[in-house]
Amino acid sequence: MHIAQKSYRALLVLLVIAMAGMALVSCGPSETPTEEPTAVEEEEPTEAPATEEPAPEEERFTIGVSNGFVGSEWRTQMIQNMEEVNQTYMEQGLTDELIIESADVDVQGQIQQIQNLMNRGVDAIIINPNDQNALNSVIQEAVDAGIVVISIDQEVSSEAALNVVTNQKQWAMISTRWLMDQLGGSGDIVLIEGVVGHPANEARMAGVEEVLADYPDVEVVGRDTGNWDQATGQQVMSDFLASLPNIDGVWTQDGMAEGALRAVRTADPDEWPVMVGEARAGYLQLWQEVKQERPDFTSIGVINPPGQGVSGMRVAIEMLQGREVADEALRGEFGNSLYLPIPGVVTEENFEEVYQEYEDRPASYTLDGWITQEQAVQLMEGEIMAEDLMEDLPYTGEEEEAEGPETPTVEASFTPPEQDTADEISAVLPAADEVEGAPFTIGVSNGFVGSEWRTQMVQDLQEANQAYMELGLTNELIIESADVDVQGQIQQIQNLMNQGADAIIINPNDQNALNSVIQEAVDAGIVVIAVDQEVSSDVILNVVTNQKEWAKISARWLVDQLGGAGDVVLIEGVVGHPANEARMAGVEEVFSEYPDIEVVGRNTGNWDQATGQQVMSDFLASLPNIDGVWTQDGMAEGALRAIRTADPDEWPVSTGEARAGFLQLWDEVKQERPDFTSIGVVNPPGQGVSGLRVAMELLTGSQVDEAQLEGEFGNTLYVPIPGVVTEENFQEVYEMYDDAAASYTLDGWISQEEAHAFMQ
Repeated sequence: MHIAQKSYRALLVLLVIAMAGMALVSCGPSETPTEEPTAVEEEEPTEAPATEEPAPEEERFTIGVSNGFVGSEWRTQMIQNMEEVNQTYMEQGLTDELIIESADVDVQGQIQQIQNLMNRGVDAIIINPNDQNALNSVIQEAVDAGIVVISIDQEVSSEAALNVVTNQKQWAMISTRWLMDQLGGSGDIVLIEGVVGHPANEARMAGVEEVLADYPDVEVVGRDTGNWDQATGQQVMSDFLASLPNIDGVWTQDGMAEGALRAVRTADPDEWPVMVGEARAGYLQLWQEVKQERPDFTSIGVINPPGQGVSGMRVAIEMLQGREVADEALRGEFGNSLYLPIPGVVTEENFEEVYQEYEDRPASYTLDGWITQEQAVQLMEGEIMAEDLMEDLPYTGEEEEAEGPETPTVEASFTPPEQDTADEISAVLPAADEVEGAPFTIGVSNGFVGSEWRTQMVQDLQEANQAYMELGLTNELIIESADVDVQGQIQQIQNLMNQGADAIIINPNDQNALNSVIQEAVDAGIVVIAVDQEVSSDVILNVVTNQKEWAKISARWLVDQLGGAGDVVLIEGVVGHPANEARMAGVEEVFSEYPDIEVVGRNTGNWDQATGQQVMSDFLASLPNIDGVWTQDGMAEGALRAIRTADPDEWPVSTGEARAGFLQLWDEVKQERPDFTSIGVVNPPGQGVSGLRVAMELLTGSQVDEAQLEGEFGNTLYVPIPGVVTEENFQEVYEMYDDAAASYTLDGWISQEEAHAFMQ
C-alpha cells in the first residue's frame, strides 16, 4: 500500500524510492504542489508499460464514478486521487478520462447517476453507495450489460457487485480497543456516531459494540449522531458535557472527532475524558495545540483512506483485462468483498513524527493510502489478505491471546402463549368511552407472503384484535399483504393512510428506504410500529425481538457442541434483509471469538425450505468435511432432510428451528439415530401482537419510557425471545406439537400488562 512505511513505529514517513520502471510516492506531502499522494508510473503486471505507444482509442476502457454525497472533503480527496492515478492509465493507453457523476443525491438520484454512466458507454463503474441494498437492481442491470461494478468505502449486498473496501467494522474496533486500554476496561463513555443507517456507520458501530461487549464495567451513558459533521459533533459533545455528570471516555469518528475535542477544550472540565480522534491533518494540528497546554493529552487516529477509490480502480482494471477474483479471496457478510489493508494508525508513540509531515497541510486533508497494482492482483488471487499488510498495526486484536471464551450454557424453556382476554386488557387500558378517537383503525403492512411465518403473524394479529373490538377500542384490521418490493410497500403504507388508519404495524422490507413514507404517516398523526426487524427512522418505534441475540443463542450452542473447533457452513436468509443481516452479525460475533472455527461454506437459502435443502446438498457434495451447520427458520428443516438423504459417515451438528415440522422431523431422526440433537430458538410471529399491544398503549394516551429504548438506532423496545428447545426439553415440547401443522411456528407475545410496563 502507499503508506510511508509498513512499520507502525515509523508510519507515514515520506519515502521516494527510485527503482527501475517504478516510482512509489507515499502518503506524505509531495514536493510538487499539485500532487496529492499518488502512484506515478507504477509497474503494471498485466498491461503494456507506459513507454509503449498508446493503444488505439477504441481499445481504451472508460471508467465511470458514482458519488452520491459531496458534503465531505473526504469524498473530494477520493475523486482527486482517482483522477490523478487515472492519468497513468491514460498514458499507458488503458483508459480514457474518467466520467464522474458526483452530487448530493438520495438513493433514487444515485440510481440515476448509474444509469447516466451506463448510457455514456462506460466499461466499469466505481460506486460509493448511499445504501447497502437499494442499488441492487440497477447494479444488476449494469452487470447484465457487461459493465464491471465495484463498490468502495462501504459494502453493498448485491452478488453482482464486488466490494473493494477497508473493513469498517475492524477499523472501528482498533480505536475502541485503544480506548478500553486507556480506561483500564471500565468507565462511563459517550458515543458520537455518523449518519444513522448508512452502511459504513452501521458496520463501525457494530465493531464498537462488539468490543464493548467484552467490558461489562464500561457503561455507555450517552449516544447521539454527529452526522459526520464537525460542527454537529462539537454541539453533541457540548450537550453531553452539560448534561452528564461524568464522562471518562469518548468514541467518535471522522470530522466529528475534531468537533468533540474542541468542545472539551472549550468546556475544560476538571477531568478531561479520553478522546478517540481521527487521522486528518486538522485533527493532528489541534492535537499538537492541546499538547502544548496539556502535555499528558493523548489520542488515536486510524486512517480511513479516500484512496479506496484508487484501490477500486486497480481491481477494475484487472477485471476489465480478464482477471477473475478467486472465491477464497472474497469475504464480508455478503461474501462479495475484497478487504483492503488499513494504511496506518497514529498514537502517542508516533504522533510527533507524523505531525511533522502534516503540520502545514490543509486541515481537511485525510492521511491516505491505496494498494499497488501488484497488490491488487495478489488480493484478487487470494495470495495475500488485508491482514498480511497490517501486521505491524496496533490494536487489531491479533496481538491478543486467541483463547476462546467459556461458552455459556443455553437454557431450554418454552411455555405456549395465550391471547389476553377482554377482561385482562380492560384491567390495563382505559374504557373506550374515556378515550378520544376510539374505536381506532389499525393497519398492517406486510411486504412478503412467501412464508407461513408471515401468515401466522397476520392470523395472530387478527385473533388478538378480537378482544380490543369486543371492548370497543378497535375496528377490524385493515391488512395490506402481498409480495412487493420497497416501492410496493411504500404504496401499501400510503393506502393505509388513505383509508384512515390511526396506527400502522409494518413488517419492513428495508431498514432505511421506508423512512420518508414513515415520516409522512407520523406527520399525519399516525402511530407507526415496526415489527420483526428494526428500521432506522427516528419517528418510528420498533417492537421486536433482538435478532442478533436470537442468532447468538444457537451459534453459542453450536460452538459448545463442537468444542470450539471445526469446519462449519452457514445457510442464511434473504441477503440484505434487516433481520438476516442482524442475525448474521450475531453469528459472526460469536464465531470471531473461536479462531479454530472455520467457515468453509456460506450461501443463501432465501428462507425457503426447498432452497435450503438444495444448498445443503451442494455443500455435502462439494466439501470434504463439514462438522457443523448454522442456519435459521424453514431452511433448517431442508438442511436436515439433505443430511438425512446423503447420510454421511459423520453427521454434522446442525442448528434447527422452533417449528412443528422441524420438531416432528427431529423426532423421526431420533428414532434412527438416538444420539441426534439440535436446537430451536423461538422466533415468534406473535411480534405483530406485541406491536399491536404497544400501539394500543400509545393510542390510549400512554408515552414510551425512553430509558427503555435500545438498539442501534435508539428507537427499539426489545420483547423477550419466548423460548428455546434443546435436548433437555425436546420431548416435552414435541408432545405439545406432534399433531400440529408442519408450518406452525412456536409462538409468543407480550401481554397488555407487559406492554404497559414499557410506558412512563
